[in-house]
Amino acid sequence: MFELWDRLWDRVTGIVQNTLLNPDTLPPLIFLGLIVLIAFHRKGYRFTWPRRLLESVGVNASFYILNVFFGPLVYIMTDVVRSGYQTLGIPSVDPAFWSQVPAWVLIPFAILCFDFVNYWNHRLMHMKWLWPVHAIHHSDPEVNGATTYRIHFLEAFVMNASYIVLLSWMGFPTGVMGLGAVAIGIHNIYVHLDIDWSHGPFRLLLASPRYHRWHHADEPAAYGKNLANIFPFFDVLFGTYRVPGPCDAPLGAQGVPQNDLVKLWLFPFVEWSKQISDLFKSGKGENPDQSSALDPVFAAVASGDDPVANKKGPEVHPGL
Repeated sequence: MFELWDRLWDRVTGIVQNTLLNPDTLPPLIFLGLIVLIAFHRKGYRFTWPRRLLESVGVNASFYILNVFFGPLVYIMTDVVRSGYQTLGIPSVDPAFWSQVPAWVLIPFAILCFDFVNYWNHRLMHMKWLWPVHAIHHSDPEVNGATTYRIHFLEAFVMNASYIVLLSWMGFPTGVMGLGAVAIGIHNIYVHLDIDWSHGPFRLLLASPRYHRWHHADEPAAYGKNLANIFPFFDVLFGTYRVPGPCDAPLGAQGVPQNDLVKLWLFPFVEWSKQISDLFKSGKGENPDQSSALDPVFAAVASGDDPVANKKGPEVHPGL
């Protein structure tokens, strides 16, 4: 009996050490804590947050804790993808090649490559079958720094799998980004802050809170826009950039629960069951279930159009 408890305790402490105390994870959490402290200071240390914001932060924190405990499952699923990729025998760059590249060149280049992959896995997650997974992140009606952690564990798996499929051939050494990984974590929190900063002339070089807030806007013109995590020029290159000015649109996602933790965690599975049911109904000539809470741009998917491409070019406000 005591041996079982010892094993469980070792498992829990191992999870905590690999997440909460991880050198890549701890600095962003400290940064988020400082943001909260500054907010309290500006309000005279009075607890005056609106109820919906408190609910939002509570759900975001709950998802972080859930993902800590689902981390081992994500690792196992990712390892299956890695093993499958290795069986393909795809040639890759010799890691020794990168040892000759100075760190000040290698780290920014690796970050650029990762953001390029993130652009495309993000674009994929705004399409029909993966939208139910990514919709969890878009469910927050009060986007804030903690929204960074409102992701389903299946989204973490999709992202890890995309890195294996699209980046393994480059042969980057483990931990290639070094402190860059910490900077990315802090930047991810920063772009979710409720501040209207646009970065002015540098707006296409580094994602700003205004840029990312439009990505979370719940209005048709904003769906599938601003998909890069760090470098907005990817959106300009691929026709998905849209920042018409300060974001005053409502935030969230139509048909997706807002701050109901249980419904959000189950949401991908419920939506997939509806989509599979729709496939069977359409095959029998019946009307599919119209209640499935998909991103509204999926009407374009059904017609064969890319729901993300902005054929008129990027929309840039002249005053930015």
